[in-house]
Order: sequence, then structure tokens, then C-alpha cells
Amino acid sequence: MKRIGRLVWRRIDRYMVVVGLCIASTGCDLLPSDGPNANGMLAHASVNLKANPVMRFALVGIDSRIARDAEQFYQPAAIAVPAAFQQSGSFGRAGVGDVLRVTIWEAGDVGLFGKDRKGADMTVRVDVDGTIALPFTGRIPAAGRRLSEIEAAIVARLEGQAVQPQATVMVVDNVSSAVSVQGDVGKAGPYPVAKANLRLLDMIAMAGGAKSPPYETVVRITRGRSTMSIGLQDVIDQPEKFNVSVAAGDTLLLTRNPRKFLALGAVAQPGEQVFRRSPLTLSDGLGQALGLDPARADAKAIYLFRREPVELARRYGVQLLPEDRDTVPIVYQLDLKAPQSFFVMSGFPVRPNDILFVSAAPLAEVARFMQILSGATATVAIPRTLAGNYPSGQ
Repeated sequence: MKRIGRLVWRRIDRYMVVVGLCIASTGCDLLPSDGPNANGMLAHASVNLKANPVMRFALVGIDSRIARDAEQFYQPAAIAVPAAFQQSGSFGRAGVGDVLRVTIWEAGDVGLFGKDRKGADMTVRVDVDGTIALPFTGRIPAAGRRLSEIEAAIVARLEGQAVQPQATVMVVDNVSSAVSVQGDVGKAGPYPVAKANLRLLDMIAMAGGAKSPPYETVVRITRGRSTMSIGLQDVIDQPEKFNVSVAAGDTLLLTRNPRKFLALGAVAQPGEQVFRRSPLTLSDGLGQALGLDPARADAKAIYLFRREPVELARRYGVQLLPEDRDTVPIVYQLDLKAPQSFFVMSGFPVRPNDILFVSAAPLAEVARFMQILSGATATVAIPRTLAGNYPSGQ
């Protein structure tokens, strides 16, 4: 049995030597990996075209001044509502294609349109030229006119022919007073302007609402030659400004426009992240990624990669090069070991297509390897337990 024990320990010593050689070599296949390592790629490459070493970037630490400059620079510009959308809609006016019911009364017992002072009802449609035709009146302009104006025009045409004529006009089929709601809504189609002062949100609700969240939805409203595009979230947040009145003939187009950024490295949930609010701050972005990975993250090494306009780089004090014409590659660094950084990141904006990267702590890879090594050693030590606990020197 002593001989068996010495044999087992010799095998363990040999295994530890092999493990040590694997650590020293970069091509060892015993450690887990996601694919070929760097040396393996270089060994099989026919051509090695290295990256341009001249390309550089600016490393900017995020402090209160940098956060303030970035927040002010990316402050959303005030959106002006065009004058065409500041006026109330044309509710109550007749339009081409509308069906009208015209009733005419006369004061005498016998008149042009009936006896015993009973009103005469006639149903007419507004023609393509915007007029309606009635007996004894000829063609009367109707499109774009209020019903009271059409009534007055009918009475004026009958003066001298009928006995004290009176007229009433009602809309039977409102064809022209409709708003077309299209795009990313529950049920697209034309919807009538059924009452005065209908608003943008009212028409979206009539169409079944937006399919996507408000922060991902853009509303484009067209009236004649005027167009306005606005985020649905802005309409909800500032209804007194952007929830404008709709008018007959307006077209609403709702489209989904998701904005995204990448979270990589030692975060709890790496991958593509969608903006869940606007504006989005760095604290919001880390929150969406479920924070740092406590087992791997280096709280001093939180980086945000972005190309910034030259104007903003100048505010930071970055020394520009001749090739920096429009944008400058900047890597922002945040140190969460400093307590004040938690206040700073709550005001620093995250932009679409940003890359948020959290580096692993220097000892994280060492700890990972030691965990693997301890598991392997425990597996090899099983024969010793089976053979008995014998001193190795005997």
C-alpha cells in the first residue's frame, strides 16, 4: 500500500509540472476559451497586416466640469411648432365628397318647394369642383365653407323666388373631414374628425395606439406642405406644446426608431441595450446593464467610447491634430471608487451607438485561473483518497 501511495504522489507531481508548463505556454488547450487565442491566429495567418499605430484617441476623465459641458452640449434643442399647426382644425366645414341634407322652408301655404309650410328635404353631394346644385339656385360653392355660410347662400339665391325662404344644412356623410393615421399603430386607416378640437393624441388613441413604447416612437404630421416630426414621448411630456389640434386632410405617420448602445466587459448583463428613456444618463445605462459584475469588475476602469464633435473636444481642452476635422475619438473614464463619481454620472449623457466597457480587475484573471487549478487538483487528488492517507516520504 505504501508503494501505491508513492506512485500516486509521483503522478500528482508530474501533473503539476504539466499544468505549470501550460501556464508558461500560450497554446495550452486545457484552459477553457471561446475560440483560438492570439498566437494560434498568428500562426495560421498567411498575411499579418497590423493596425495603424498612428491612430490615437483622447482619454478624458469624467468629472463635474466634463459632465456639465457634455450635458449642455447635448441639451435637446427647442423644437418650434410650425405656424400651420398652431391653428385649430377646420371642423364644421364642408368638403369635396361630403353628403349634405338641405331642408328649405317657406312662409306661404303654396311655394316652390311644398305646401302647408312643410319643409322640403334634399340630399346632395359636394361635387369635385366644390359646389352643390339645388333647384332654383344653380350651383352654390360649398367646399371649405361652414354650414351656416352655405345656408345663407341658399337663402340669398332664393330671394325673390320663394316666400320668405329659410334653409338648414346638415352633414350626413363626412367624407372630407378625415385624418389618415398610418405606420406603427394598432389599426391604421382614415378616421373622421368627429368633433371640434380633436388633438394628436386623440387620433393616435382612435387608431389603437402606438405599437412601440413612446420613447421609441416618432410621430410625423403633415398638413398641406407643412410637416412636423416629434417624439411621442415629447408629446406626452409636453402636451400643451406638441399635442396640437388635427385638421381634415392631415396625415399622421408613426414609426419605430429604437436607439441603442453596447455594454461590454465586466457588467452583469453585457450586450446591446435599448434606450428605455430619453435622455439617458450614464447611471441609467449602467442600471440597464444591471451594474458591475462584483466578481470581475474594476470600479476604477469604466470607459465610454464615442466620437465627439470638434467643438466639444475644444471645450474639454483636447489638443487637436490636423486630421481632426469633424470628430475626435474620445474615451471617457469614470472612477467609481471616488464617491463623487456617483453624482457626476447621473448627469453625463449616453448617446446612441456608444460603447460602454468595464475592464476586469487585475487579479480577476488570476483568481479565475486559480479556481480552475483548484478544481483540477481536487480531481487528481481522488486516487490518494482511494489509496489511503500514507506519508509520501515512506
